[in-house]
Amino acid sequence: MVKTLAVSCGAALALSACSFSIGGLDYDKLESGITEQLNNSYSSLGLSVSSVECPETSPGPKKGESLECSAQVGGQTVRVDATVTDDDYNVNFKTIDKLYDLPTVADTLTESVSEQVGFDVTVDCGSGLKAVEVGTTFDCTAADPQGEERTVQVTAAPVGEDDSWELLG
Repeated sequence: MVKTLAVSCGAALALSACSFSIGGLDYDKLESGITEQLNNSYSSLGLSVSSVECPETSPGPKKGESLECSAQVGGQTVRVDATVTDDDYNVNFKTIDKLYDLPTVADTLTESVSEQVGFDVTVDCGSGLKAVEVGTTFDCTAADPQGEERTVQVTAAPVGEDDSWELLG
């Protein structure tokens, strides 16, 4: 049985799709725009972007073409897809990865899994931050009071959607 996981803002952070005109592909302005949006997203955890790099190409991307930029946040790499939307170099960008605060995810899962199985469990997802590609999974461990353990597999959902989880075994 797959359950959905409503992850609070502090547990999974992602950049929603953003659009702005950068008038002739100005890579510095693109990187600054991504930095600003990510900093707004991660401010609730007290994190800020340490760098953003977008690969410069010559000639620059044309309408409909994309760049994959990389941002460093809290020691993790968050990839950002930037797509040129028109001949005026308007750009939409969205994150490819979601950044999770693992202890917060564990707290949320502890409550959800306990409710599903009908008794208290403790979930451990590790410590720190983890960048996870949307559509992929990561594992946490649920333990009952007797110490029996099972894997909880979490699937990262797109921005604005609840992640899902499944108790395996």
